[in-house]
Amino acid sequence: MSTFQLAGIAALVGLALLNLAGLAWARRRLADLERKDDAHKVVLKAAQKQNDALKRELAEVRSGALGVGKRVKELEEAIQLLQARQDEVVQQDPEARLYTRAMKMVELGADVEEIMRECELPRAEAQLLVTLHQRGE
Repeated sequence: MSTFQLAGIAALVGLALLNLAGLAWARRRLADLERKDDAHKVVLKAAQKQNDALKRELAEVRSGALGVGKRVKELEEAIQLLQARQDEVVQQDPEARLYTRAMKMVELGADVEEIMRECELPRAEAQLLVTLHQRGE
């Protein structure tokens, strides 16, 4: 065998060893990537579970909010109805209108004499309205 043939064989053995080293490195790298991929899959699965749980919670909150909104609307309608009925009662009762007017005068700062004169109330009632208003402030 000639030196040239020995050199060729040595080169081929060197290339084979280099290929084996490259293959070993590629296998280790592939194993590392597969482990990372598995870890990412676990994290993704946990995130999906959490996402599903949050979607369920959001649906429950929306449902509750709709129920509360409906109840608030019903209560507003009931308040409006009661206010209308109260206004009707006040308008039907002339004496109640006098007291309503007297209270508005007190709120505007009228004195006892003015309230007695304008609303035709006795002094004691006019004084009571003024006193109650002063205590409420």
